[in-house]
Amino acid sequence: MKLVRLLYYSRASREMSLSDLKDILGTARDNNSSVDVCGMLCYDKRYFLQALEGDRETVNELYLDIADDPRHDDIVIISYEEVNEQIFPQWQMGYAGSSAEFSALLKELGQSDFSPRDMTQMQAFNFLKKMAGAQSEL
Repeated sequence: MKLVRLLYYSRASREMSLSDLKDILGTARDNNSSVDVCGMLCYDKRYFLQALEGDRETVNELYLDIADDPRHDDIVIISYEEVNEQIFPQWQMGYAGSSAEFSALLKELGQSDFSPRDMTQMQAFNFLKKMAGAQSEL
């Protein structure tokens, strides 16, 4: 099995409510646990930033399903690479939204607002990794 990590960002087609985010995360967690995929999702200011990790074929299929979701558009793949180990194995889908930690980490990156399109690949990866340690309960 070839493990891969896919990072992408997208723009929500409308402002996501708490209910919308719970629905997205519930579906992701159910689907991912059945196919051994893990990851991390951040959402703020109508932007999603997500990492998916798992078997190459499974992640590819999952990404195609995600790309078809009408709740977002302007989907941009930041990176896609083979990896030796998963960084987010404890979560079918971790989540972090706007919080004090979220804002502090953005400031470290020189951003005042969450804008994944202005992050480098390494900044996006490190942001997700650090936010995985400060998750929101949803």
